[in-house]
Amino acid sequence: MKRIFQSVVLGIVCLSISSSSFAQDHKSGDPYLMEQITNQMSDELSDIPVNIRRVAVYKINYSALRFTPQQVEFIRAEVESAMRLYAGLTVLSPPELEPNDKMKIMGNDSTLQILNIRGRSLADVSPEFLTTITDKYGVQGLIELTVQRRYPEGLVISVRMMNPISREVIWTRSFVSNPFEVVEEIVQSKSHMINFGAESRASESITLVDTTGAETDSTLDKTIIDFQVSYTFRQPLNAENSSYVGLSGGFHILKSSEAQDFEINFLEFGVSYYQAVTQMNEDLNEARVMLLLKASAQIPIGKPKGQIFTFNPGLMFNLSENIGLAVYGSIALSGETITLENNNKVTFNRTSYGVQGVIRF
Repeated sequence: MKRIFQSVVLGIVCLSISSSSFAQDHKSGDPYLMEQITNQMSDELSDIPVNIRRVAVYKINYSALRFTPQQVEFIRAEVESAMRLYAGLTVLSPPELEPNDKMKIMGNDSTLQILNIRGRSLADVSPEFLTTITDKYGVQGLIELTVQRRYPEGLVISVRMMNPISREVIWTRSFVSNPFEVVEEIVQSKSHMINFGAESRASESITLVDTTGAETDSTLDKTIIDFQVSYTFRQPLNAENSSYVGLSGGFHILKSSEAQDFEINFLEFGVSYYQAVTQMNEDLNEARVMLLLKASAQIPIGKPKGQIFTFNPGLMFNLSENIGLAVYGSIALSGETITLENNNKVTFNRTSYGVQGVIRF
């Protein structure tokens, strides 16, 4: 049984290795690389001059150390096919314009010349002969291909089209099978914020317990002032710094002018979301005005009991690169009643509002 298990594991490992090797070989082969290039040609060939309809390949530049003649011929055939399919060109193959890899001996009674025309056509050796051949077949564009292998680009093909009469280059493009992916770098704006301010919390009532244990209703000042300070770390969600998500922690001190001894302290933990509502400002590296949405839990410190869960919609105004101002509303989702020492209770209104100064760094 142990041997069978080992054989199965070995088979799975071998299969995985062979599958991985096959995938790598497939993606490094010329058919796959040319498929990537011809996909790019579908968009790039549309701007070939409209007066150019009949073309021919007359020169192919390549290194014999990196390409075999069969590979070059395959690449050439794929390029010509793409030109027919995506540009609607008539691609001619006159024998006099066929690039070849032969040595040519030319001469007369007094001179003898040996020409190396690897990758070039016979007509390319003689400008006069080239003009004669292009006139004979009505060629309107002569194509020169340059084929290279480079790491990590893979297969690189440059296509240059020349007017056969003026010898002027009328169209040129380069194609890379493995183009570099440009990773857009996020230039972050200020990620750390200190918020400090005050919030007006209306109190519906405070329930007191007298010395006999009987409950009596009393009303504090119409507003209880919530002095607060918090720290927020936020992270941009895009390169434009138009939206952020943040985590915050803070401290609250609640006081009333009518009851000097009334004080409740809270710790706050929250999450926030910021969304630009105006255009990007280059000086700030973000927008002037941003929508603020915050959800938080406030937990009393000491003997008071209860938790308040709030939702805070508001607007943040970025006045400068480091200074801002936020105005917001506060909606208590639950836990608006806090039990104090000696069972005294405070019930807050569900809605309140506040203002904060913001320091970004």
